[in-house]
Amino acid sequence: MLSPELIEANALIDRTKFEDEEVIAASRLHASQRQELNRQEADALAERARLAEADSRGTLVKEPHGHDRAGNMTLERTRDDTRLRAADANINAIRRKTELLGTAVQTPRLTAARIELELAKFGRANLVAVDRPSLPLGKFKEVEKAAHREIDRLADSGLPKTLRMFTSDAGIDWPVHEIQGGGFHKVPNGLALLAYMTRDKLKAEVSSLLKINANAFPDAMSAQEKAERLAELDAEIDVAERIEAACVERIIAEGAVAHHRPESSVLAVLSLRIE
Repeated sequence: MLSPELIEANALIDRTKFEDEEVIAASRLHASQRQELNRQEADALAERARLAEADSRGTLVKEPHGHDRAGNMTLERTRDDTRLRAADANINAIRRKTELLGTAVQTPRLTAARIELELAKFGRANLVAVDRPSLPLGKFKEVEKAAHREIDRLADSGLPKTLRMFTSDAGIDWPVHEIQGGGFHKVPNGLALLAYMTRDKLKAEVSSLLKINANAFPDAMSAQEKAERLAELDAEIDVAERIEAACVERIIAEGAVAHHRPESSVLAVLSLRIE
């Protein structure tokens, strides 16, 4: 049991227990509905078989009464498959309901039972509440935007100017680049022109390179470097788990439906740490 002073953590556990009860109730309802539809289908199939047997014996008939020309009463026996077709329609209707009911698929989620199991592992450790992390923007997106802005500046400078061709005999005003060395010299800026012509493709290619670099890891590490890096990764994972938990709680607070992953760090979810 957590200390009563850990109000937010205890409230989250209580909410999770309530969600557990709702999930169990929904599963039981689904099971009872499927059981009832299975029973109805079995009864409908039995009735269909009984009618088919009667039809094969020639007893599934209708006997309309009439009169002949002499006024005498007549009785005609003709095959009547009305009930047989109704039985088929009933079976199809039941099967459609079963299909609509579907299979009970539970969303993987953290349960109160696992929270309590994980908390028990900490024994008498002193757990204290910590503030949930703020939700930062993704750093990769920031870098990508900066790269795209640089490409745009380069591409904009590579625009060939043609306005003077309408007012003089001048040709195309190609983008130029100044080179310093014994004076300033202007040379055609092929890179800017290329960026202008392939702006979108260049952005896509640079984004691909950024993704590769963002996911790069050192190829070789010593044992000590590996241990240090693993410790760093553990800390980064803890931060990531706490940010994820904060995101889930934000979504829930805004009235939407969200669940913590079943394998989520319990301390991250409850926003606790061991002191």
